[in-house]
Formats: sequence, structure tokens, C-alpha cells
Amino acid sequence: MSRRQIRTPRSQSLSQHRLRDDAVARRIVASTGLAPPALVVEAGAGDGILTAAIARQASRVIAVEQDRECYATLRRRFRDEPRIQPVFGDFLAFQLPNRPYHMVANVPYSITTAIMRKLLDAPQPPESAYLVMQREAAMRWTGDGGECVAGLLAKLRFEFEIVLALRRQDFVPWPRVSSVVLGIRRRPRPRLTPAEARAFGRFLDRGFGRGRDSLRQNIGRMGTSARFTSATRNLAIDVDAPPSAVSFEQWLALFEQLERRR
Repeated sequence: MSRRQIRTPRSQSLSQHRLRDDAVARRIVASTGLAPPALVVEAGAGDGILTAAIARQASRVIAVEQDRECYATLRRRFRDEPRIQPVFGDFLAFQLPNRPYHMVANVPYSITTAIMRKLLDAPQPPESAYLVMQREAAMRWTGDGGECVAGLLAKLRFEFEIVLALRRQDFVPWPRVSSVVLGIRRRPRPRLTPAEARAFGRFLDRGFGRGRDSLRQNIGRMGTSARFTSATRNLAIDVDAPPSAVSFEQWLALFEQLERRR
């Protein structure tokens, strides 16, 4: 390697944009509302700029990093800080804690979906998670950009909210897309039992699965029934709108009236 060649850390090759400075990191952590005695897991800790901010509001931070140079930097930077535990490895293969914990991370955009799947499907999911991600990706989970089956099913167990909007200049290098902090909070109890959730999933597949233009068309013969007409009218659902325009609460109430009461 010549002197003019610069090694690109793996985190950057995964489309991760570093936070510009400590002030940005503090803004992100302030949006989480975390406080001791929180245990926080951080994915893709990089050089520790966000790690240090998290440690100010948590009792312990497990900082996971897969780039060797960044991991070495974390070890040196926090060698005298017992509350911060750097861990070398791929977060997607990392074993999450089996006791209550929270998650904060500046997520590499290219693996956002994989990280969301790991957290939401974990046997012990986080009590809350705050992830820096592309705004459009976050809106798919909040439903602000239209609902989808995966987001609707996740809302049975979690609440999603964009808690902070970030500027392009908050990152190095500047991303081409808008970025936000997506807040994910686990519900005290799921909205449906496991058996009901499976039935709800099948109901959503019927509502979305035919790929047609409207809820009425997708739902098939049920769309012409008196019960369907009465339920959608009571719930103020536009049956000629696409299924993505129906909110989580409307889908849940429609399921209650058409499926659970049969």
C-alpha cells in the first residue's frame, strides 16, 4: 500500500457516516431519555464519539465494533473507563444480553434492515432502541410513509417514533439522504396473543397480498359483505384507498370486528 493510499474502515464501507463531533452525539443521546441504571448496547461504535455520550447517561455501555483499527481505538480511549466494555465482532452475530437492556447506534445504512430484524426478533428484545438511520427507512416503521405488513406486525409488540431529525452536516462524510433517530419502545404487553398475532398476519396478507389498488379489491369477496361495509364505515376506513393508507389501529380494529368475532 502506498503512502497516498488510505485504508477505508469496514464501517465506512458499509455506508456508515461518522458523527461530526461530540455536540451531535450529545443531541442524539439526549433524545433517548436514558438514565442510570440503564445497560446500553451500541452497534458499530467506531471511534467512540457516540459511546462517550451514551456513558454520560447510562451505567454501562457494551460497544460492539468489527473494524480492528476502530476497536483498538476504543480500547485505548476507554481503558480507564470501567463502565464501557468494547467488544470486537460483528453486531449481527453478537449475543444480546438476557437481562433488560437498551440499544443506541449510528446504524450503517446498508444493514439497517438486518439490524432491525435482529432486534425485533430477539428472544430478549431491548426495552428501547434509538437508531440513526435514513429518514425513509424510519418512516416505513412509523407508518408515516404508509404502512406495510412487517411494520404492522412489529407494532403489536413495539411503538415507533422519530425522536430527532438530523442535518446532513452532522455527519462526515455528508450523506446524500436525510437522517433521523428512530425511537423503538417495547410495549408493556403485546397487543395480541401469539395465536392471535399469527391470525392477524394472515389477515394482513389477505389485505395486502393481492397487490391490487385498494383494500376492497385485495380483501376479495369479504369486501362486498355487509359486515365489511359496516366495519369500515364505523372505523372511517376508505375502502378504495390502498392498504398502506390504513393505520395500525384501524387494521387492528378491523381484524377485531371481522375475524375475532366470527
